[in-house]
Amino acid sequence: MALCLALGAALGAAAVACRPAGPRSDMLLFILAGQSNMSGRGEVGRLPPGFPANRERIQVFNNAYQWCGPREPLDDPRGQRDLCSRDRAPGVGPGLAFAQRLSELMPRSRIGLIPCAKSDTTLAQWAPSPLPDTLYGSSLRRARAASQRGRVAGVLFFQGENDTASLAAAKSWPRRFAGLVAAWRRDLGDPALPVVFAQLGRLGAELRADPLCRHWRLLQQEQAALRLPNLAMVRADDLPLKPDGIHLSTPAQLRLGRRMAWAMHRLLTQGPGLAGQSAPRPAANSKTTK
Repeated sequence: MALCLALGAALGAAAVACRPAGPRSDMLLFILAGQSNMSGRGEVGRLPPGFPANRERIQVFNNAYQWCGPREPLDDPRGQRDLCSRDRAPGVGPGLAFAQRLSELMPRSRIGLIPCAKSDTTLAQWAPSPLPDTLYGSSLRRARAASQRGRVAGVLFFQGENDTASLAAAKSWPRRFAGLVAAWRRDLGDPALPVVFAQLGRLGAELRADPLCRHWRLLQQEQAALRLPNLAMVRADDLPLKPDGIHLSTPAQLRLGRRMAWAMHRLLTQGPGLAGQSAPRPAANSKTTK
């Protein structure tokens, strides 16, 4: 189906696909922020049958500010209200795999996802700003609107690819990301808000000599060295890429989402004791977490 439809047709389709989440207000809400590997470029057709499981306990606050059932792509631009974060060709990201696994780890909880990512963005474009036409301001507005149905319980973040061309941008990434985390915690009223971020993954061989990626390895190292309370990093450098050499494949996104769920669960249940640590990879013999 073409992603760019006339607005009237798009809203009509959304009305059929999206149903009210119901009057309950006990969902755990998670902001999904970053760039294209968070909005997703995995192929929807490669999703396993029946994905996601536990769909009755997973809801999505979509780009039209409507509550919908869980379906890919999460970042569907039809009916988009905040044009500053519009992605025209989103695919499978880690969000639904995260929600499925977290719903297994927390069987009494309902999970709400708030997609806010935007492809090709630098960390500077995520700089905290109260303006609603900025990426950060949009994430706040969406989170506050979604909070009528639950509480913001955490943030997932995957960004950095567009900060590898500049030495200054790569070296300052931890400091600037720490400021972004502090702003979310301040503006959402939770000084210990859990944040899980993905370290940059592998870079395809054909891109390793590209000047736009010259500081890829440095930024990975800077991300791994970051230490903040109630923050966890998950690795992505062992996950398969699409042929473009930079975006994660559908199976890779599903594995990443499960890793992020493990990390978030530990932060939610153990708190600042995990401060700044890389989240351990799931056990190799666990079929649900690989």
